[in-house]
Amino acid sequence: MKKIVLLAATAAIAQTGFSQISIDPEVGVNFSNTRSKVEGMDAVTGDVKTGFSGGVGVNFGLSGDFYLRPGVYYQSLGDKDDAANSVRSLHYLRIPVNVGYNYTISKSAGSIFAEVGPYIGYAIAGQDKVDILGVEVKDDIKFGDKVPELKPLDYGVNFGLGYESPWGVYIKGGYGLGLASMSNIEDISYTNNHFNISLGYRIKL
Repeated sequence: MKKIVLLAATAAIAQTGFSQISIDPEVGVNFSNTRSKVEGMDAVTGDVKTGFSGGVGVNFGLSGDFYLRPGVYYQSLGDKDDAANSVRSLHYLRIPVNVGYNYTISKSAGSIFAEVGPYIGYAIAGQDKVDILGVEVKDDIKFGDKVPELKPLDYGVNFGLGYESPWGVYIKGGYGLGLASMSNIEDISYTNNHFNISLGYRIKL
C-alpha cells in the first residue's frame, strides 16, 4: 500500500511540470536583534544575539533557471542588552516561500543563486535572562493578545544569496526583515530582524 501511495505521489508531482525537484536540508547560525519604536520617538535596536537555525526546503524548478522554494524551519531569534546583562530568546517555527534564480558558472565550478520571498512564523517558546550580581534570573515569555504578552505570529520578507558546489553542497547568507509587530500596545512597534549563514545539501529527486 505504501508503495502505491508513493508511486501515486511521484506521478502527481511529475504532472506539475517542474523541471527539477530537490529536498534541501540545512543548518545555520542566526545573528538577530529586535527593533522597538514608540510612536513619535526614535527606534531602539537591541544588541546582536547569536542563535541556531535548521530545517528543510523543497526546491521546485520552474522555467529556465528560476525556482520556487518553500520550507519549514526552526529559528532561534531575540536580542541582548549588554549594558543590562540581559538576553531575550525567541523560538519560532517559520515557513518561507522564496522565489529564486540559479546561475550556473560551469559544471565543474558550480553555481550562484539569489532568492527572495515572504515568510510566516509562529512563536513556540521564549525566555528572558538577566544576570544580577552574578545570579542568573530567568522568566518565561508569555504569548497572547494581552498587553504584558507578545503576539506569537510573525511575518516578513527573506533575502538570500549563496553558492552551490557541483556536489550539491551549498552555503547561503540571508537577511530576514520582520514586518509584524509583536507588541500588543497600539503605539509601540516591536519587530524581529536577523542575518543568517547556513550550510545545506541539495538532494535531487
